[in-house]
Amino acid sequence: MRVRADNPSPMTLEGTNTFVLHSADGASALLIDPGPELPAHRAAFLAAVDDRELVGIVLTHRHADHSEALATADEWAPGVPVHAVLPEFACRADTLVDGQRIRFGASAADEVEIIATPGHTSDSISVLHGRTLYSGDTVLGRGTTVVTHPEGSIADYLASIERLQGFVAQGRIEVIEPAHGPVVEDPGAVLAHYLQHRRERLEQVQAAVDAGADTPAQVADVVYAEVPANLRGAVEQIVAAQLEYLRRG
Repeated sequence: MRVRADNPSPMTLEGTNTFVLHSADGASALLIDPGPELPAHRAAFLAAVDDRELVGIVLTHRHADHSEALATADEWAPGVPVHAVLPEFACRADTLVDGQRIRFGASAADEVEIIATPGHTSDSISVLHGRTLYSGDTVLGRGTTVVTHPEGSIADYLASIERLQGFVAQGRIEVIEPAHGPVVEDPGAVLAHYLQHRRERLEQVQAAVDAGADTPAQVADVVYAEVPANLRGAVEQIVAAQLEYLRRG
């Protein structure tokens, strides 16, 4: 079940999607990304859990629009393990590693696999349940993902998208449920577009550098001239990540 928080913005699109997975027998549930600390949102995802036992919470990455509600988890999910890559978020559970499996019910289908997909942030993971990938911010339902410096890495992000392409080619991913925006029903096409878009941007940034731009602000003046002033700070962080990638070769 998808529960969308009422926190729309240019970065979160319509809001952050929290997901509740139900076990096959309806006895238990797993929560992915509790989202922002909004009482109405908390009430909505707890209603989706209903009378099932909440046996675990998985955090796809550290950003507040995904993690903020964990600050009160002892109130609404006392004793429930929180699975996360970073130790400051993990609670009553070891930190997540690539390939780890988390069970949330008695059926063989009641299991998710953790897929390391760093790039948007160093701790970004995706969650594979059956052939549905819960992608956090690695893939969005509309537009493309922001990668900023220093918390993100273009090199890691490109590798993560290529890795997900491999999963699609193997038939392991058929649908992507992103943390922002609608479901992605053609993941192969979307992932190919992500790679093409990122490489085109890198070419534009390199051209700006070749023409004399040297700082993130100077590159942004050329490559992102149309971006509104209120997003300028984020854009310069994006450019910093692009320059770091290009300078590393």
